[in-house]
Amino acid sequence: MILSPECVAPTGCMQGEAPLWSPSEGFLWWVDIRRAKLHRYNPKTGNTRRYDLPVKASSLALYGGHLLMAADREIGFFDPANEAYERLCALPEEPPTNRTSDGGVAPDGSFWFGTMDEAERDPSGVYYRYGPDKTVTPLRLPSVLVTKTMQFSPDGRTFYTCDSAEAEILAFDVNPETGVLSGRRTFAFTHELGGLPYGSTVDSEGGLWVCLHGASRVVRFAPDGALDKVIILAAPLPTGCAIGGQDMRTLFITTARTGLSFPQLDARPLSGSLFAVEVDVPGLPPRAFGKL
Repeated sequence: MILSPECVAPTGCMQGEAPLWSPSEGFLWWVDIRRAKLHRYNPKTGNTRRYDLPVKASSLALYGGHLLMAADREIGFFDPANEAYERLCALPEEPPTNRTSDGGVAPDGSFWFGTMDEAERDPSGVYYRYGPDKTVTPLRLPSVLVTKTMQFSPDGRTFYTCDSAEAEILAFDVNPETGVLSGRRTFAFTHELGGLPYGSTVDSEGGLWVCLHGASRVVRFAPDGALDKVIILAAPLPTGCAIGGQDMRTLFITTARTGLSFPQLDARPLSGSLFAVEVDVPGLPPRAFGKL
């Protein structure tokens, strides 16, 4: 099945990423990493709002009315009500050439995120767990070049991630009591689909929606790894997706324009915009940091 989304917010982000649906507010949040901006979209009115950030946030999570952020080489939170940002902890072991990348909340309420070499040359990216007790612990996973996809299955027993540069999505078994990962395996390859795996989301049936950077596509893999649905975008660089809306059946997709030439931007002027499309399988309310 092929779906075609519409542009709902032509924001022109350089590197729009990390879409996050907030059910209590009815808003979609996302960031523009390159410009250190936070964006908000209200589907009821179609209005958007932009916030300036003192850091280049790369991933978001709900946190008691605030937004938890992985940014630069730190974790912090942002209060949209007064536009105040506070650093919660730094990552002193990270080299100055690295920055945070994708992230997501685990079933135990901890925030898992990765880092990467900003120039995308050195595979120095590391996985971390930021716990509800405010401690950061490195996860025992191989170093990667471009850390993307931080998702868990609905039952919390499978963890999905990828090194985007490898065009391979990995799956791990998760011990629900200890959070220890095991059973590393290839869930899906994307090289035959023409793009690199980027941000993703999981729906209520356990389907994994994945952005294919460079291919103008977002695809859905069934829980067994079979290709199920394909979305064709009017932008070549999809970066992240999240399911939200009043009935949790709207798939929101962020895109980028960084790296596109002027002729490419002329041909794809909606690059950097927010897109949306209705899907058959509803999503799941996003897990909040610190809550089981």
